[in-house]
Amino acid sequence: MAACIAFWMKTIEEAQDHWVDGWESVEEYGHSAYGHKLHTWDSGERSLRRCNNCGGYILCQWSEYHSFADEDSFYTSYFPVISPAEADEMNQKYDGFQIESMFHRRFLSVTNGRYHWAGKTGKDS
Repeated sequence: MAACIAFWMKTIEEAQDHWVDGWESVEEYGHSAYGHKLHTWDSGERSLRRCNNCGGYILCQWSEYHSFADEDSFYTSYFPVISPAEADEMNQKYDGFQIESMFHRRFLSVTNGRYHWAGKTGKDS
């Protein structure tokens, strides 16, 4: 078992190209587990997916911030995990905010459609 190779690609564009064939859903975790939320902000969920290109695993966290003054904001983070067991371990350890600040490897974040690397980037991976 292995994580999706997109997380080790140099550019976001390469990672997006790698995901062009999509991924399959392995497990839906929902919005909460182990006594905490599996998302940030007002609503969201977490799921485990398997890349259709390389067969590697991706832990996905989706969140939405409901704004009363402006338009809502949408956040998605994609984390490399090596197995369903590691994904479940992340669900046990981290709520929505914690996983984004404490995950120990580089991951991909999308904020309102804008992609960026987060966590440990190429300089410190």
